[in-house]
Amino acid sequence: MFALHHLVVLAVVGSALALSTHYPLNANGALVVRDTNPSDADLLSSCPGGPGSSDLKRADRCTLINIVNNPNARTFEVLGDPQLNCGGATDPITVELGGSTEVSQTTSVSVDVGFEAEGLSIGGGASEEDSKSTTVSKTISYSIPPGRQAVYVAGTAQKSETGNVQVNYGSRQFGHFIWFTGATVTRLTPISSDVVFDVHESDCGTDPRNINQ
Repeated sequence: MFALHHLVVLAVVGSALALSTHYPLNANGALVVRDTNPSDADLLSSCPGGPGSSDLKRADRCTLINIVNNPNARTFEVLGDPQLNCGGATDPITVELGGSTEVSQTTSVSVDVGFEAEGLSIGGGASEEDSKSTTVSKTISYSIPPGRQAVYVAGTAQKSETGNVQVNYGSRQFGHFIWFTGATVTRLTPISSDVVFDVHESDCGTDPRNINQ
């Protein structure tokens, strides 16, 4: 009976700790089940960098919590202008391919919040450790066969992480200083030390910047 009592107590404490990461606390530190208002869209809109909400004051800060580290992703960007050998020549031509581009951190939300999430300022996770953007630059000499076109492409590795957002206010909003989104945010942060380069060739008459064809 003694052991069972302690198991029940531990289970209740464990449940409370788990819930505390998803639901706001009242002034006495008690858990409060999430109301339907404010909505996730309102909460995220009130974050620094967001468009603002008519129902909430501007949040002091927003922080990514309950973070899950996903496998790294890789995004591809065109460097410089495409070069073409499309004038009817029968011989290859040698050209310079490449240039530079800025690869920035991107943010997406698991639900439609009615605005672009890219401008949101959300702390925590990789944003505290890594640069939010990096400049990728490289040029090469390349021979393009007749009837073909080419563009240089950079593939930058991205640290991918997903979590909920803790929203902190300087005054009570709907009775609480702190709210947590039910929706999740996924953020990609460029890894400047992990970039691969390649040449994308395609037939004349197609979009040379469409690297998926």
